[in-house]
Amino acid sequence: MFSTEEFIRQYQKLANPDKTISHQANQYILKLQQSKEALTIAKQLLDLPNIQSEYQFIACQMIYRRLKEECNISIQQYLLELLARPLPNVAMNQVCSSLAVIIVGNRSLWGGILQELIQLMKSRMAIGIEILTQIAIQGKEWYKKSEQLRLQQEFISQENTLSEIFLSLLQVQDLNIFNQTVKCIECWIQFSFNLFKDQKLTREILNLVYQTVINNARKYSDKLFALLNESVIYSQYNRQQNINQIDSAVLQNLNFILEFIISIYNPLSSKGYVSFITKFLCDFHVLVLNSKYEKDVFNLMSNIIQHPSRKIAFQTFEFWNQMREYNNLQGVGLNILQTMIDKCKMKTIKLTKEFVQGDPEEEEENDYNLKYCNEGEEHFISTSDFREHSKDIFYSIYKSAEINMQSDQYLYIVLKNLIISDSSQHDQILQSESALFSLYSIIEQTDISVDNQIILQIIQVILTLPAHSNFDIIVKTSLQLFSEFPNQLQLHNDVLIQITQYFFKYMLHPLLGPLAGVAFEQICNLSSLNNVELISESVKFLELHFSEFINQSQVSNYIEGILKLCFRLFEEGKPDCLIQLFNFANHQFQQVCNPQVTEKQFHYNNSLVISMFQWVNLNARENDQIKQLLELLCQSIFEPLLMFLQGQHTFSFYDDILKLIQIILKVSNFQNQQQVIHLLQISYQIFHSDPIQKHHWLQLITQVISRSTDHQFIVQWAMVNDYQIHLFCIESFNRWKDPDLMKVYVEYIIECIRCCPQVLFDSPYLQKIIDVICDAFLNLCSFEMQREILHFFKFLFQSLENSKEYFNPLVVKVVSAIFMSISDINPAIVFQIIQILLIILKKQVNSNELEELIFQTLQKSWGKDKPSQNVKLVSQAIISYILISEQGEINRDLKILLENLRPISEEEINYIQLEIVIKRK
Repeated sequence: MFSTEEFIRQYQKLANPDKTISHQANQYILKLQQSKEALTIAKQLLDLPNIQSEYQFIACQMIYRRLKEECNISIQQYLLELLARPLPNVAMNQVCSSLAVIIVGNRSLWGGILQELIQLMKSRMAIGIEILTQIAIQGKEWYKKSEQLRLQQEFISQENTLSEIFLSLLQVQDLNIFNQTVKCIECWIQFSFNLFKDQKLTREILNLVYQTVINNARKYSDKLFALLNESVIYSQYNRQQNINQIDSAVLQNLNFILEFIISIYNPLSSKGYVSFITKFLCDFHVLVLNSKYEKDVFNLMSNIIQHPSRKIAFQTFEFWNQMREYNNLQGVGLNILQTMIDKCKMKTIKLTKEFVQGDPEEEEENDYNLKYCNEGEEHFISTSDFREHSKDIFYSIYKSAEINMQSDQYLYIVLKNLIISDSSQHDQILQSESALFSLYSIIEQTDISVDNQIILQIIQVILTLPAHSNFDIIVKTSLQLFSEFPNQLQLHNDVLIQITQYFFKYMLHPLLGPLAGVAFEQICNLSSLNNVELISESVKFLELHFSEFINQSQVSNYIEGILKLCFRLFEEGKPDCLIQLFNFANHQFQQVCNPQVTEKQFHYNNSLVISMFQWVNLNARENDQIKQLLELLCQSIFEPLLMFLQGQHTFSFYDDILKLIQIILKVSNFQNQQQVIHLLQISYQIFHSDPIQKHHWLQLITQVISRSTDHQFIVQWAMVNDYQIHLFCIESFNRWKDPDLMKVYVEYIIECIRCCPQVLFDSPYLQKIIDVICDAFLNLCSFEMQREILHFFKFLFQSLENSKEYFNPLVVKVVSAIFMSISDINPAIVFQIIQILLIILKKQVNSNELEELIFQTLQKSWGKDKPSQNVKLVSQAIISYILISEQGEINRDLKILLENLRPISEEEINYIQLEIVIKRK
């Protein structure tokens, strides 16, 4: 099947534009790589004269992949011979990887390998380093954990030899060797090598860092910082809380590193330096806090955060977050507050939709890139990302200030930056917005006193901003700030009124309006906001400007807010505003049948009524007077709603109005029989017009039928219309094969069984219904649909009497459908299968016959390519588990067995265990 010539032919076909041909070629090569012939074919390819480099690479790759599957030491000598051949680098690297796999997989080679590599490096240094690197990589990836631990212990015992190798390599004056060596040390640190125990090697690395830094060789210094960073990550001492538990030699080394990194700081430090020092200080903070290094470290980090690159400043955030609760942070946090405000400034005062919504801004590629940065370095972070992460830093600064009784100083710095002396200076506007953002970042988590004069001054500065587009960016952040205020500040009534009027000022702004709506809804939570005049003005504002609101979400927020205010007055014996609001809602909805009503107006009217119903239902449904108002509103809008549904409309309304109908039905409690019958008829007509897109209307019918036990007229409607609904659903499914349609249809059938079981069980189309449901279960893959169908099967057998002549045929049909699909059923719902089998056996179905049915079905599905005796064992075990289950409980072992009847899990089946279970039956 496999040959060198055929491989070359198939490899050449990979470039064929015909995807079928290229796919077949790819499959051939994959199968070859997994076969035992792979090593032979690879060797034959490599031994061909004048073979192309790409074939050399893929041949070496085949050897490597085959060795990863089966570590065959017999090819070691051939690989050593390949080292002497002029292979391309990518192919040679594969040879080195293959040798490393053999070394790691054969314990007899561990002891002397380092000495052999030292000899190899004398003549082939790069190859020797690559093999050494790969030993660490392959060791880390080794699948046998016990062998991996032995390998680690072996090389820990040889750390001195490794250290000598690394020291010698670092002294080689060759940049390629330098890069290889750094990578090699990194890999060994990740596997077993403890750098911080090795003072000599550590100091050599730091010496190289110093040389690269003073020569501004940033590319190479950052490689060394990355190496040191790996040492921190893989150190067993990181995050140690007790300095006395660190070995003295390691502690001395760590202190030396700390002193060194402090000493080499310069204002334009690289990202690599900052990333390393932040990681080092966070993981070894025990070295810093309450030590002689503390002051120098805080000064250092304060200087770094002022770096002109925000990306580099961003690297320090983990440090400042970790220092949040540290008392001795004292004034350091306030010192960096001004820097953080400066760095959080937006690029432009222009208010954009993205900024309002919190989406990333479109920024130039070179935004905040530094000219001195080496090409290819990533020194960019978007404004929105930087600001989002800055919130934690602002809170850390405030928390530290609060601990040290300096919280007013934080607020004073905000106020100082907030004040704009020259409104024509865009930078001052950006500075003001950024200061406000620093306050917004902390307001939700802080407890600021109501009498704080600085906060009141900040509020007054905001409220007195001129109504000019230049200040919109500040208004945006102020609205977000005020949205958080109610949870923290019990403001004076006059201030509350001013803030509320401030919201009205921007309520109709195309970008700021939705934020003003949210802020208004939030501030209405305050019990102190009960000014009759203001609340009356709020209702009038709604009446005058309702159609001018920006979107439905804003309408909902505003209505929820105003309901809180009106209800507050209502409880004080002042019902006028609430009645006015209900009358307005009724008036608006009466217009839905007006052909002049636009789609926007319709959706707004709908949102208005829905918001009112939902809020009252959640917050005031026990109040008889309000309940009466609600019922009157229901009665008033139901008729125009039905008329609207019967009309012809060019815009989409169904999803919106469906929600409203559900609420009305809940509130009205089906009191008006004629209206409910009318609604059922219209709902079916809508569903009939497009059963795929409008299947939710069948769900509405189902929900109404679910209330039939309390309302006989619903039962009568269901009995009259049952046949045509079933017939239409079956025809529609056979045409469209839509899983969502089947799901809602099954839900409908379940309610029909609850409502009037005999209508379904005695009908001539019961078999058609079961057939179409089983067809869907067998042929469509949908978790939601399968779950609902299994629920139906369970409910069906619970409701059916076993004396019915069609009972046994239904059992055969359903059980066959389940076990034909067993491999495709989501493991999360297999417990339902067990419930169904339990119910069937309780109906006195013969267990042997059921076992045989399962066996015959599994042989056609899951077990079609498996030994018959294994399929038989599984079938017997399923019934045995069912029979030994106590009181109908879900047997955990049976659940696991059914979950494993899938291609990816079948190897988990323990057939010996199944035999034991069968004997216990």
